[in-house]
Amino acid sequence: MTSANSNNIWRYLWLWAFAVLLALCGLAAIERQSLVRELTTKSATLHRLASQRADQHDAHLTSLSAIFVAGGVARQDLFLDVAATIMRFYPRITSVNVIPFDLSDPVIQTEPRVLDEDAALVVQMARSSTGALQVQQMPNTPDHYMVVKRTPNTDAARHGLALTIDARALVATDDAFWQKPSVSLRLLAPDGQTELTSQFSADEAGFSKALGSGSQPLIFETALAIRLADLLPIGKVLSAVALVTALFLLTVLGLRQRARTREAEGLAKLSAQETRLAHASRVNAMGEMASGMAHELAQPLTAILSQAQAGRRLARRGDVDRLGTVLDDTVTQAQRAADILDRLRRWSKPNRARMEPSALHEAIQSVQRLLASEAKSRAATITLSLHEVPLMIEADPVELEQVVFNLVRNALDASDGAQVTIRTDVDGEAAVLDVIDDGPGVPEDIKSRVFEPFVTSKPDGTGLGLALCQRLVEEMGGEIVLLSDAAETTFRLALPLSTKAVTP
Repeated sequence: MTSANSNNIWRYLWLWAFAVLLALCGLAAIERQSLVRELTTKSATLHRLASQRADQHDAHLTSLSAIFVAGGVARQDLFLDVAATIMRFYPRITSVNVIPFDLSDPVIQTEPRVLDEDAALVVQMARSSTGALQVQQMPNTPDHYMVVKRTPNTDAARHGLALTIDARALVATDDAFWQKPSVSLRLLAPDGQTELTSQFSADEAGFSKALGSGSQPLIFETALAIRLADLLPIGKVLSAVALVTALFLLTVLGLRQRARTREAEGLAKLSAQETRLAHASRVNAMGEMASGMAHELAQPLTAILSQAQAGRRLARRGDVDRLGTVLDDTVTQAQRAADILDRLRRWSKPNRARMEPSALHEAIQSVQRLLASEAKSRAATITLSLHEVPLMIEADPVELEQVVFNLVRNALDASDGAQVTIRTDVDGEAAVLDVIDDGPGVPEDIKSRVFEPFVTSKPDGTGLGLALCQRLVEEMGGEIVLLSDAAETTFRLALPLSTKAVTP
């Protein structure tokens, strides 16, 4: 496995882990919100139930007070019967007591009886009452409180009527939600400080509201101790990880497919560009070849034409009809050959493309991309050392790329593992481009003729590449030379800078 592949795998693993972490954080937030919402809903339900139960205490006290006022101590049996019935149907009421202000008077109590200290507290609460019910925690009985009413409920009252309430039973419920160890609740006295029930573990998630009873505005509070297991249930965690993994894989596959598509499109574009350059090179090479052939054949054809014309004159003087006919045919064919060669030369000479401001650096970078694969296969390198400012020249972009392509291709062919450098600079009003390679260099015997057609040091070369480069550069108004005093093989192009403004 290559280092690049290993790095990619680790990158993907980190991204996957980050995605899973985000998903788990989202799951935890959702679960916490759900738990808090459930606590709020359950607490509101139990709050309404406890408020209704507290209101019932008012009705019981009113009924018991009326019975006591009507029968007094003499009919305490009736009072105790009613009290027993209430306690049987409402087990949270643990005792019913009538305590006289004068402790020497008879006391009416249900079992279990209140302590003397509690009886004194009932008298105190009844004496301080102005008509409203009094609520007080029982000092000696945990989780219980008393609701006290004076009887009769006037300033002439001589007794205190008290219900002893089991605070835990007041908020008791069969809902399994409240059996969870993470859930706790309590009742506070109206002052908000005195706990009527204990075993309460406060947490950030909670509910607090006074009971809806005018006489017993006890504060009902609940709390939920949220644990990590509550926020991240194992089943949901596994489902979330599986979902994130599936989505991550689909995303990675999609991105890789998109990258492959873009790479294929890039290769196709480069291939098309290379094909275009190759086609232009073949057409220009054919033009050079046709021009060379026309130049080489022009003199022999001219000689044939002259000889044929002279022979026709001689034959006419000797009245040799047959010789004259042959010579006429020779002249006709020679003229035809000359015309054909002339037309071939005109046809093979490329039509000049419209000159326009062209980016020299873009042409260089395009050639580098085109020859990157070939350079890699040859263990060669192409290094760019470009002027800091983009250089614009007047040229046809395709022909400009073709010149650079031919020069760099020759540099790569110079040796195996060639080190090729393309450098640009500015000299006055001209852009200077150097193509440098560390190969063996141009043989001495052809240095002076290196730009002539059909001159080459390659066994399979045509000798037209540099000739074509020279012609194209000259048509751009520039100059190309082989530097004789350079340490390495260096072909230098000098091209006039464009004076036209280029709009982006």
